[in-house]
Amino acid sequence: MKKIRDASMIIGLLENGQFNPALSNEIGETLQKLSEMSEENPHATFKGQTTVKLNFSVKDGMVTIGVDMESKTPKRPRKNSVFWVVEDGALSTEHPRQHDMFATRAVPDAGSQSATQ
Repeated sequence: MKKIRDASMIIGLLENGQFNPALSNEIGETLQKLSEMSEENPHATFKGQTTVKLNFSVKDGMVTIGVDMESKTPKRPRKNSVFWVVEDGALSTEHPRQHDMFATRAVPDAGSQSATQ
């Protein structure tokens, strides 16, 4: 009679050998998401987890093992947008107390400037 006591061997046998590659894929996807988040913001630390749950049911000396896995990664940070509130509660992308530096303005005539000097 073959006895199985090694956890890695049990995991390798679950779901007819299909659980281990699925778990490896889940871990890879979690790490990929965390890596992408880290590339977007290299000064921050991003944490995630992959949890494996083994459910055992024993009846008359026979065990049934059910598995469940779940991964969690932080929500991707969203960027804030800045607006100013203007009259009647409307929003503006331009500061209401600043003049537009790029607006077209009249340029004084060069001839009139030299006459005043």
